[in-house]
Amino acid sequence: SAGKYAESNECKQCAEGHVSSEGGIECTACSAGKYAEGNECKQCAAGHVSPEGTASCTACSAGKYEEGNECKQCAEGHVSSEGGIECTACSAGKYAEGNECKQCAAGHVSPGGTASCIACSAGKYEEGNECKQCAEGHVS
Repeated sequence: SAGKYAESNECKQCAEGHVSSEGGIECTACSAGKYAEGNECKQCAAGHVSPEGTASCTACSAGKYEEGNECKQCAEGHVSSEGGIECTACSAGKYAEGNECKQCAAGHVSPGGTASCIACSAGKYEEGNECKQCAEGHVS
């Protein structure tokens, strides 16, 4: 029957991650990016990967995204959740550190999508993620 193969006049169960056709004489491994369930090779869910011949898929860890059955690192200034299929840029006024978007410190700005914030130069102050010129007679 399906999911089994003939050997020495006996039907044997296919190994985990492998399938066979009805009356099969051998089992075939599910290809990379797929897993065996029942006697079918099924596609891994988005954000999950698998090597050839497995019975399950693994979620890409936080800070990575799945592309072509590979977990790839998010670009600098971007974050993702576990099982992610894309990375998201940190918004303006924030920076990415350890897969977390954190608020810039006072006196610093960020356009977003960066791994650090930029300090406002002398004579300027930060307001609403913008470096603004101090009023005449005032310093920062």
